Amino acid sequence: MLIGEVARRSGVSARMLRHYESLGLVRPTGRNDVGYREYSGEDVRRIFHIESLRSLGLSLREVGRALDDPGFSPAGLVDDLVRRTRERIASETELLNRLSRIGAAEPGDWEGVLRTVALLQALGSASPGTRQRAALSSAGEAPVPVEALVEAVLSEPDPSVAGALRWALARSGGGLTLLAEGLDSPDAAVR
Repeated sequence: MLIGEVARRSGVSARMLRHYESLGLVRPTGRNDVGYREYSGEDVRRIFHIESLRSLGLSLREVGRALDDPGFSPAGLVDDLVRRTRERIASETELLNRLSRIGAAEPGDWEGVLRTVALLQALGSASPGTRQRAALSSAGEAPVPVEALVEAVLSEPDPSVAGALRWALARSGGGLTLLAEGLDSPDAAVR
């Protein structure tokens, strides 16, 4: 079977098939009289295996290792894929939350968006001083992402920072209902 036919049957472009060949992932069984690549049924099966493994998130290097190493055990690789996927989901969820908070603050211009981003970053800082300065400086700015302040108040371990966050929340004029939901938390520190 020639490369065009393999591309049609597999859904993998001829260009990608050539790339796979250059990486050593698949080698055509031979060449015909005029030098065109010829693929066997086994070659096509390997292409489907490559595509299946890629659909799981494996890199081409990992695909090659998985297919060519007779002692390869997929358990470790699958565990690694699960871990990486969870990390990506957590990162994307964090981004989605940040974007939702920015949207909820309804900034009127890019300066407002950048101010909100800076505030959110400061509230997430490992430094209590940075978190406290962010809380105290946010009170004079409008709009403030109230949900972010509520979450920060409910999770703040430092009493001084928690006080500054409660003050900023009170000055923002909102969030008391959200803050009251913390009373129902199963975590005693939140209550």
